[in-house]
Amino acid sequence: MKKMFLLILLTATLLSARELSLQEAEKLALQNNLQIKLSEASLQRSRASSREALANFFPSITSYYQITDNFELPVNVIDLDGDGPNPPMEIRMGKQFNSATGIQLSYPVFTGGAIINGQLMATAAVNLSELSLQDQINTIVHTIRVLYYQVQMLESLVDATETGLASAGENYELALTLEAVGKATRLDVLQAKVRYESYKPQLISLKNQKISAINNLKTYINDPSLEEIRVNGRLEQIPNPFSGISGDVLLEKALQNRLDLQMAEQQKKLAGFQRNLAYSSILPKVQVASALQWQGNADAFADLKYRRSSNVSLSVSLPLFNGGKNAAGIQKAGLGLKEANYRYEQVADYVNSDVDAAIRKVEETHSNVLAIADVVSQAEEALRLSKLLYETGSATQLELMSTESAYISSRSNYISSLFQYNVAVEGLKKSLNQLMTKERSIQ
Repeated sequence: MKKMFLLILLTATLLSARELSLQEAEKLALQNNLQIKLSEASLQRSRASSREALANFFPSITSYYQITDNFELPVNVIDLDGDGPNPPMEIRMGKQFNSATGIQLSYPVFTGGAIINGQLMATAAVNLSELSLQDQINTIVHTIRVLYYQVQMLESLVDATETGLASAGENYELALTLEAVGKATRLDVLQAKVRYESYKPQLISLKNQKISAINNLKTYINDPSLEEIRVNGRLEQIPNPFSGISGDVLLEKALQNRLDLQMAEQQKKLAGFQRNLAYSSILPKVQVASALQWQGNADAFADLKYRRSSNVSLSVSLPLFNGGKNAAGIQKAGLGLKEANYRYEQVADYVNSDVDAAIRKVEETHSNVLAIADVVSQAEEALRLSKLLYETGSATQLELMSTESAYISSRSNYISSLFQYNVAVEGLKKSLNQLMTKERSIQ
C-alpha cells in the first residue's frame, strides 16, 4: 500500500512538472541568471564612469555665498612717537559683518593628455565590460546546454537500466519455471535473482543523479516560478555545424571572434592609455579661471551694501620634484603595458591549443558514437539469440547473464558517448564563439 502511494505521488509530481525545451531554458537563464545580472550591473557602472570622465572636457562653474560675523575685530597697534610720551594707539580693522557672493568658472586648457587618456581608459573599460558580459552569457548558455543534455542522458540511462531490470526479472521468472520442470538448477535461479536485485541500487543511484542534475539546471535558470521541471525529449545526437571545415579555417575564425582575445586586446589599449596618463604627470598644466564677485562690509547686517568685482586668471604649473614619484609611476605603467602584451600573446597561444583540442574532441567522440552503435546492435542480437538458446536448454544461465550484461553495458556506453559528443560539439562552438549564432557552416 505504501509503495502504491509513493508511486501515485511520483506520478502526480511528474504530471504537474513543467516541460521545458532547451531554447526556453536558455531564454529563462538569460533573463534570470544572477551572474548575467552582475555582469550587466558592472557594464552599467562602467558606462556611468565613462560619462563621469567625459565631464572633464567641460568647464567647471560654481557659485558661492559667504557671511562672516567678526565677534572681535583684529587690532593693529601703532606707536607714532616711538619712545615718546604718547602711548601706542590701538586701531581696530574692518567691520563686524563681511559678506561675499559670486560665480567662478575654470577650464583646463592643457593637462598633458590626462583628460583625453582618462576618457579613453573609461571607454576601454566599457568595451571590456561589454565583452565580459557576452563571455558570461556564452558561459551560461554552454552550461545550460550541458546540464540539459546531462538530464536527457540520465533519463536515457534510467530507461536502459529499467529495461535491464525488466529483462533480468523475466530471466528470473524463466529460471524458476525451468527449475520447476527440472531444466535449471538452484544455482541458476540464485544467479538470476542476484542479477535482478543488482539492478535496483543502480536504478536508485541514476534517479538521484537525475534529480541533482535537474536541480542544477534550475539553479542556473534561477526562475522562481519553476518548481518542478521536465526536459523535452530524449538524448539525441546534435548536428555538427563545422563538419568538413578544415582546422586552419576554424582557427582563423576563432582568432577573429574569441572574446578572451578581444578582451586581451582591450587590456593592451587600457595599459597604453595608463602609460600616457603617467607621462602626463611630468608635463605642465594650464588652466584659465574667471570670477564675478559681490562683496560687502558693515557693522550691522542690515547695512550691508555689495560692490561688484571681476577677474580673469591664467595659471601654469610644472612639477619639478616630488621624490621620484612620477618617474616610478611612468616605469610602473610601462611594465604594465609590457605585461598586457605578454598576456595577449599567451591568450593567442591558448586559443590555438583550445580550438585544436576542441576539434580533436569532436572527432574522437564522433568515432566513439559510431563504434559503440555497432556494438549495441551486435549485443542486442546476441541477447536475443541467448534467450532463445536458454529457453531450449542450449545455453547456460551464466551465458545468458553475460550477454544481457553486455547489451545493457553497451547501451549505457552508447548513451554516454552521445552525451560526450554533444558536449564536445557545444565546446567547439564555444571555442569559436559561435554558441549564440544559428547552426550554419563557416564560409
